[in-house]
Amino acid sequence: MKKHILTLTSLLFAAFGARAAFTIEPAMVMMFADRGEKATFMELVHTGGGPAAVQFTVLERVLDMDGVLVKEGAARSTDFVVHPAEVILFPNERATVQIQYRGKGKITADRAYVLYSQEVPLEMDEEEPGVGMSVKMLTNYYTVIALETGKPGKPVFVSSKVIDGGKVEVIAENRGTGRVPMDRMSLIIGNKVITDFTGKSNSIMPGTQRRLTFVWPRAVAANEIKFVY
Repeated sequence: MKKHILTLTSLLFAAFGARAAFTIEPAMVMMFADRGEKATFMELVHTGGGPAAVQFTVLERVLDMDGVLVKEGAARSTDFVVHPAEVILFPNERATVQIQYRGKGKITADRAYVLYSQEVPLEMDEEEPGVGMSVKMLTNYYTVIALETGKPGKPVFVSSKVIDGGKVEVIAENRGTGRVPMDRMSLIIGNKVITDFTGKSNSIMPGTQRRLTFVWPRAVAANEIKFVY
């Protein structure tokens, strides 16, 4: 199947009024820095509607204490080049986009960025055909770009306190050089295994802290709790 990859300026003399839909594969883009990988590919898949104009920007990835992505005010990263940076995706087609890491220095710890993909349909200004355009934002995606070193993470107890609702808060910090995956994390206090706690959204990246809250009658000490994953 023929693929169409065009710049957005080529749409000055076309009008696309139908709402388009697309998906991105894979859901997470991974580069294995320990193997020297500095480039990878992703695919856009048109899933319905008319042609879709899609722009790409790599952003710095910031998570709050609960592991939730902070979208507002995210800074653009200069560590990556996306080619092409703009794609026109036609119905029933796929388009391949290359992501290249251009950061300086050796990668010694796991890192994560965000690929922001936004759909930008262009509509002609009826008063001045072929000249004016109006832009309306529709679909957008935030895709994680992960640079993996293969090194382990190290969750360490920082503090604990009692909070409302019969719960306790524990702050943990990753002092390792690899990420700490939260989908497999369990907490062990004494002989009790705790799997029902908050803060499981996204891995804990090196050098960052995470707030974990769960039902417990009192604050815990560093020598009482273990982080198992």
